[in-house]
Amino acid sequence: MLRLFLGLFLVMTVGLVAALQTVEHTFNALLDNQMQAYNREAVRGQAWSLIEHMRDQKGAAREAQLDALRPHYGLTLSLVEADHLKLSDEEKAELDQGLLVIRHDYTQFISNIDGGSQLLSIKLPPEPSLMPFYISAAYMMLAVLLGIVLYFWVRPHWRDLEKLRLAAERFGDNDLSARIQLSKRSNIRDLAEHFNLMAARIEGLIANQRELTNAVSHELRTPIARLSFELDQLKQQPDASQNRELIADMYADLGELEEMVSELLTYASLERGATVITRENIQAANWLDSVVGSVALEAEAAGVQLLIGECRVEEVRIEPRFMARAVINLLRNAIRYAEQRVEVSLVRIGDQYEVQVNDDGPGVPLAGREKIFEPFSRLDASRDRRTGGFGLGLALVRRVSQSHGGRVEVGDSPWGGASFRMTWAHLD
Repeated sequence: MLRLFLGLFLVMTVGLVAALQTVEHTFNALLDNQMQAYNREAVRGQAWSLIEHMRDQKGAAREAQLDALRPHYGLTLSLVEADHLKLSDEEKAELDQGLLVIRHDYTQFISNIDGGSQLLSIKLPPEPSLMPFYISAAYMMLAVLLGIVLYFWVRPHWRDLEKLRLAAERFGDNDLSARIQLSKRSNIRDLAEHFNLMAARIEGLIANQRELTNAVSHELRTPIARLSFELDQLKQQPDASQNRELIADMYADLGELEEMVSELLTYASLERGATVITRENIQAANWLDSVVGSVALEAEAAGVQLLIGECRVEEVRIEPRFMARAVINLLRNAIRYAEQRVEVSLVRIGDQYEVQVNDDGPGVPLAGREKIFEPFSRLDASRDRRTGGFGLGLALVRRVSQSHGGRVEVGDSPWGGASFRMTWAHLD
């Protein structure tokens, strides 16, 4: 705090002195004519009185007359020759007009006596010898008062900055819950709130990263173990036909690993904000047809009727690749649990687009409607990856909707199953 206080104090003090000097010189320059007129009027009477006493005197008599008058005036009076004063043309013109010439910051006045070369010099009494001391003391008092004001201004700022520093230090020491709470009157409250938002974001990312790491290690373990077991069986299997079956299973496991890695990379890319979402205007009906066509064979194989309910949008503004991936994941999820049919629709409500996917399956219980959008989560623990997926599909849907400024939620469909509604904002 001392360094901050001294730095501000020196800057403010030097700045204030420089400002006062600048203001003084500026106003002196601007008001010079008015000040000269004022001082001429103040001294004009005394100058006239002195000249009247000396006008008829010449030479030594004039000097003697001035010596006699000098004690009666609190001024420094002297007779000078015009050549010794090196008068400017402007000053000569002033004397010809009967005006007093003013010099040395209004402390010396020069007057014409009788039109000759001899002039009367009038000097005001010098300032008291203690005046520089008084001026210095005034500046010192001003500096002390300024220091007191600065201290009471700096102290709360320093206190709040110190709180912010300590919170940042705790956060850097892996205390990810460290936050800072400041008064509403604090001038750095906005900075503290941004720090809290940053800390919460980082804490969430790290927590999610840990969950992903743990989940990925768990999810990868099963297909890798199966591949290892199948390779051992392949070595010991003498029958070529059975070898083909094992090799087919191995290819299936490799496909499962590839799909999992693809889902994971896409999710991680959206999670950390590494992917730039560039929206395009897409013809809605054609886009929805192509998305539904991507999963038509899967629906047929599962014995599920896949329908397009309605598409009341001519154009939709999206990032087509990621949004298609999200809708495909919703459809695959619905096909996996549907009994007979799945229906998808695309509408626009105000400034929002909405994709709705309905199925006639068992639905989603209320307690699990938020959990299913978390990575690697399954409501039915008995389901394996072959029946329940990897647990990344719906998490990816949520990330895609969030990247488009929207959200996804699940409710009850008209047929008693699940109804997934993904909405996002329409932006020009």
